[in-house]
Amino acid sequence: MTQPTITPLAPAEAIASLTARGLRLDPSFGWQDAWQADHATMFTVAKSAGFDILKDIHDGLTQALAEGTTFETFAKNLRPALEAKGWWGRKEVVDPTSGEIQERTLGSTRRLRTIFDTNMRVSYAAGHWEQFDRNRRSRPVLRYVAILDGRVRPAHRARHNLTLPIDDPYWDTWAPPCGWGCRCTLQSLSLRDVERMRGELKFTPPPETIRTFTNKRTGEVAKVPDGIDPGWAYNPGKAGWQASTVAGKLPAAPPVMAAAATADPSWPAAKLADEFGSWLDQASAKKPVPQSPWTVGALDRPVLDALAHQGVAVQTGAIAVEAPAAPEILMPVAGSAGAVRMVRRLPEILATPKAVLWDKAAGELAYVFGVPGDDVDDRLVVRVKLGPEVAPDAATIERLRPNLVASTGIFRLAALVGSVAYTLLTGSL
Repeated sequence: MTQPTITPLAPAEAIASLTARGLRLDPSFGWQDAWQADHATMFTVAKSAGFDILKDIHDGLTQALAEGTTFETFAKNLRPALEAKGWWGRKEVVDPTSGEIQERTLGSTRRLRTIFDTNMRVSYAAGHWEQFDRNRRSRPVLRYVAILDGRVRPAHRARHNLTLPIDDPYWDTWAPPCGWGCRCTLQSLSLRDVERMRGELKFTPPPETIRTFTNKRTGEVAKVPDGIDPGWAYNPGKAGWQASTVAGKLPAAPPVMAAAATADPSWPAAKLADEFGSWLDQASAKKPVPQSPWTVGALDRPVLDALAHQGVAVQTGAIAVEAPAAPEILMPVAGSAGAVRMVRRLPEILATPKAVLWDKAAGELAYVFGVPGDDVDDRLVVRVKLGPEVAPDAATIERLRPNLVASTGIFRLAALVGSVAYTLLTGSL
């Protein structure tokens, strides 16, 4: 009898995470240049500047992840391209920070293995976290799992079988991989699993000791837990999952959940602002952009509560910018360098306005900001058009239409204070 052929499915969530990081291919000189959660939102390889090899490596990793190929196949396929571009062996390279010429090892089998192992583990961690979040109701607990052989770090061995709720802040620091070559993982458990395994599980983390690490590239001084490599004291899976799903998840999430997501300390606002600034420049120049609308944040809980008090219900909390509107968003503030910088960083500044006003007649919110360097009575106003209120049986695409940034402008404070068009929702003028 002929046996059926079973083809394993590619790890979709892990591929999505790695693909998302490929949207920001960032050359660097030292591994310290990209720090902690930076790795979740961009793909980088140290000493790659000037060699045009990032896309080759990223494409090779994506193919290996999709096809389940080994490191040996990955390296065999990739090495000829790297050698052809001069990124192999020891070479003289220029440090872009200091201008110093240094002799360094670029491509090598050992470096490719580190790149392969690290990116595979981080991508799988992001895929696993997507599954953890999706199944959190039925499997609300995570268990730390170490490989108990002669290579395991003592601190990682001490955390084997540590079991805590998925939302415990401990996982914001101690979530594998916890360093270069770390083979530990997290496993989700149901409450029934916890009861069945209670005799072997631990529910209290071991004592924590901290060391000081100075980043020689940036001068930044950080406190790093013993057992975690510098640059790894964060949750790679959670950060990668959030970075790869930010555009898709916010519009579909209930407004209160969207508000909670953007208020979470792990929300990558600064990195999203970096990406948005580049996107806005391209869209303003009417060049093709990969994503429109571009989600820049969400209505926070105080604004949602204030709107509800005004009798206004929203279907989605997401705030987005559409590509055709990009010129109209930048041009009105072009005379203020400070305001332009702020608009380009909307994902970062939307959470901290001086006030949020409601224009009932227009159905728009007005986010009000002070502008550093401008007249003390000048205010940057970002107007957000709320999406339509639709019936529960309306088409999904209508129901999930985000709230759109409609315009920006510089206004005198007196004009805002004296206007009868606005109702103050939060903050103060």
